[in-house]
Amino acid sequence: MSVKLDFVKRIRTFNRFYTLKIGLITKRFLESKYSLVQARVLFELKDVSNLYAKDLVEKLNLDPTYLSKILKQFETKNLIKKKISKEDSRKQILTLTRKGEDEYSRLREISNIQIASLVKNLTDEEKRSLVSSMGNIEKLLSCNKDKSDLFYIRSHRPGDIGFVIHRHGVLYADEYGFNERFDAYVAKGMAHFINTYNPEKEHLWLAETNSKIVGSVAIVQRNDDTAQLRWLIVEPAERGKKIGKRLVHEAVRFARQNGYKKIILWTIDFLQAARKLYSNENFVLTEKKTSEIWGRVLTEEKWELMLR
Repeated sequence: MSVKLDFVKRIRTFNRFYTLKIGLITKRFLESKYSLVQARVLFELKDVSNLYAKDLVEKLNLDPTYLSKILKQFETKNLIKKKISKEDSRKQILTLTRKGEDEYSRLREISNIQIASLVKNLTDEEKRSLVSSMGNIEKLLSCNKDKSDLFYIRSHRPGDIGFVIHRHGVLYADEYGFNERFDAYVAKGMAHFINTYNPEKEHLWLAETNSKIVGSVAIVQRNDDTAQLRWLIVEPAERGKKIGKRLVHEAVRFARQNGYKKIILWTIDFLQAARKLYSNENFVLTEKKTSEIWGRVLTEEKWELMLR
């Protein structure tokens, strides 16, 4: 296949610019004591539960012997632990220790600060354009061009409220048979949220990929000590990319940072993906009630998370 040299040169120029800009030229990841590969292994072990060494080899395209050396170093430094798989006693599941979790958190914070510094002089529109361009690059160079895991979390702005109400109504009707009364229920709650909005105690986040809204979540104040997590939704085509997890993380972080003692939420018993997400975030099921609403007989569940 013939490729024009000016095209190749332009890509190589961008590669040099980008790797220098984000600090990949140095031997250590963001001037830490870890190499880029070591840091990536730590991030994968944190982000994905129940990983085997084989999974890391495949996902990171690593030589098995090289990975084995890294894992042995991590084990010696008490960063990881191994346990025998219940499904296959010949395999060992890899997880981070408490020390490993601390190292991950430190690296993540360094990375967050570095990225924030990198884009601090960009406008919101420029940031959206940057992330959209990244998504396009990832999509075009991916083996699966229809699927990109890159997304961007932003705060709400004019026009978002109507969109979130609309998508809740459409998706819950299509997937679960809810009637238009559910639209009214979401609209009433969101209207109250905006009309009484307290930015120090409440917030609405939107997830975007390729400049399209693909998810939402909000923290709403119930009283001085209690926040409610509401309007968590992820578009069907974008599920499985950890968008819901990131949205809930952001909501919990905001609630904790702004002095709440507890977060509550209401969900429905058959929303298994959401229930698993809440459980993984240490929410606890505390109450159930069954009633006929939105055109169906539903069992609603109340979940709670104690923050302090």
